[in-house]
Amino acid sequence: MATKFMKKALSLLVAALLFVTAIPAASMEVSAAPSNTTIGSEYEMVAESDAYEMYLYEPTMSILLKNKGTGAILRSTLSAEEDDGLNNKTWNAYMQSGIVLSAIKGTNDTYQVDLVSCKNTISYSDITNGFSAKIYFDEYDFGFTVNVSLDGEALIVEIPESSIEENGADTYIGTISVFPFLGYTYLDSQDGYMFIPDGNGALIYLDDKDGRYSSGFSQMVYGADIGFTDSTTVNLLWDEYKTVNDTQKVMAPVFGMIHSEDQLGYLAIIEEGQERASIEAHPNGVMVNYNRCFAKFLIRRTYVQPLNNSNSGTMTKVEDDRIHHDIKVRYMLVSGDAANYSGMAVAYRNYLLDTGMVSVKDTSYNTRVDLLGNEREDFLIFKKAVPMTTTEQAAEIYDVLAQSGVTNILSVYKGWQKGGLYDIPITKYKADSSIGGTAALTDLITESAQKGVDIYLYNDGLYTNPDENNTTFNIVKKINKRRLEVDTYGYVYEMFNYLLPTRSDVVLDKFIEDYTGEGVNNLALAGITNNLYSYSYSNVFYTRFDCKNAYESTVGEISVDTSLVLENPFDYLWKHTGAFLDMPLGSSDYMYEDEEVPFFSMALKGIIPMYSDYVNFEANKTEFMLQMVEAGVYPSFYLTYEDSADLIYTNSADLYSTKYTTYQDTIAEYDKQFKELSAMTEGSFIMKHEQLGNGLNKVTYDNGVVIYVNYGSTAQEADGVTIDAMSYKVGGGNE
Repeated sequence: MATKFMKKALSLLVAALLFVTAIPAASMEVSAAPSNTTIGSEYEMVAESDAYEMYLYEPTMSILLKNKGTGAILRSTLSAEEDDGLNNKTWNAYMQSGIVLSAIKGTNDTYQVDLVSCKNTISYSDITNGFSAKIYFDEYDFGFTVNVSLDGEALIVEIPESSIEENGADTYIGTISVFPFLGYTYLDSQDGYMFIPDGNGALIYLDDKDGRYSSGFSQMVYGADIGFTDSTTVNLLWDEYKTVNDTQKVMAPVFGMIHSEDQLGYLAIIEEGQERASIEAHPNGVMVNYNRCFAKFLIRRTYVQPLNNSNSGTMTKVEDDRIHHDIKVRYMLVSGDAANYSGMAVAYRNYLLDTGMVSVKDTSYNTRVDLLGNEREDFLIFKKAVPMTTTEQAAEIYDVLAQSGVTNILSVYKGWQKGGLYDIPITKYKADSSIGGTAALTDLITESAQKGVDIYLYNDGLYTNPDENNTTFNIVKKINKRRLEVDTYGYVYEMFNYLLPTRSDVVLDKFIEDYTGEGVNNLALAGITNNLYSYSYSNVFYTRFDCKNAYESTVGEISVDTSLVLENPFDYLWKHTGAFLDMPLGSSDYMYEDEEVPFFSMALKGIIPMYSDYVNFEANKTEFMLQMVEAGVYPSFYLTYEDSADLIYTNSADLYSTKYTTYQDTIAEYDKQFKELSAMTEGSFIMKHEQLGNGLNKVTYDNGVVIYVNYGSTAQEADGVTIDAMSYKVGGGNE
């Protein structure tokens, strides 16, 4: 192997050029895909582990991963014969290259750079159980090193930041796509699916899509970077009400591919560089007839800069500097009975525990009952308090629920602060007089805790309200130096700003010191838990890496001083939260998604207690309840003592049906059912999730408990158990 890697770069360049000229002209007849156990003579084995062998074709850095037990293979590129019938040299070159880049020349970022059509040199050398490829693209005067190795049952691909070179004038690396065709399939040549981290998880089947879709899944990890992007146009009803929900953000940098027939696949985890990465999953028919999923890293980007404050003109600019962080993707290879999304979820859970990204918390059951304290509406020249649930009324709600048997409650109290729900940021522990004042709130928290009700005060650490607070010096500006403004589409407050991460830290520190000084320390934190962005301040540019580091440090410090729960947190904050609030149960429902799966809740069940979005705002409450049962997620309710009609002229006008008397019986019913389920699954992990057909699903826990969930319109039977329509039944070890 050492002799092989000592080949001179010149000979490799010649081989690459010969490879390009040898590509046959595309025809309308597509050659059959090679046998999935066949390895061409041009490949040479460069590494092996107990379970896998890795083969390399040097000119295009193409690799093959062979399962030693079954002989099944995952391929990273197409061969020259598989041209898809396209008379398109650009796409053919893309599909045959182990790594693909985009280049920026001037301000044009549309140049494709690959190992087939672009002049390049590659120097190979040995590393532990793998190879290192130093790549340089002569035309563009840039390059980098790619390290590829086998680590047990995982493939590791790394690009050290220190290896990146950009030597050309006004020529830069835009994006790097790592093995964009690893595990590809042609049309419906293989049963299986791609897994994407949309919401709780979704699958795109590897069937023939008949060219129905012009695009696939392409989402930035941790959501779009609002520091670069302009606000999107929102469809409003009567110019006031949002009619379409926002798409789900990618909460963790994972994706995967499963070949069901070959019982082989992988779960990919982006370990470094995820803050500026997108996850791409494109079904056949999107440009080419191949299914593929991969990670694309944004090294440098262009953006639109207004020429003056009036925005009368714009110009396109390139980021002054590229990212300075390593790129690393771990492909966790799954095979046999584990080659499915359940196996991927189990592998992911083990990874989270092994790396310390999560630790086991108290997962005992509580019903989540959130309350809205005080809102504001316009009144003459002032704003008038709209008290919805005072401290006395909150105590009454808890007592009524206790009389119905609901004795263990996690309750997030929103709008408790002076000035109401949207007087933000909160700098002091001072309750609004309209709900009873600070002393009454402290008494409520203390006395309720003795009755099994844990009250968490809600605090959004991200937003600031310019109508209520001075925002001259402490708010975020986009990369183009324009203020980052978020429309609320509300009656009273029309726009919010983001606090600088450093300011969020200061404000939260002050609040925590004041708050815990009163002898209470339960905190529900939002805003900074699920937003990440680039920004500018005093002519200095800060990246999403900087933003993440700041927020992670802030939340980590708060978790030491408080009992902390987080709203819909990104994965790097999971270790800091005692509960996951607002776990999505579905996806964004993109047209190309074939199935929703509870991937993230499968991975976290038994580790962190998870709570759903609010039940009382769901149109089909029965189906939503079944989804919670299936996913191991606990129910949540958002209540007020007064009628929600009182909110019609506030920024909470979109809340409806919140009066507690409407839901007290429903809460008691849910509490009884979920308490029983929790007793049977307490401390257990979900090991398998199966879709049995006709809307019947089966969930198996590691203690032997099995839960059958029937979404169908008629009763169904499985394993000798009859499950009524739109119902669930428990079987197995603790039946």
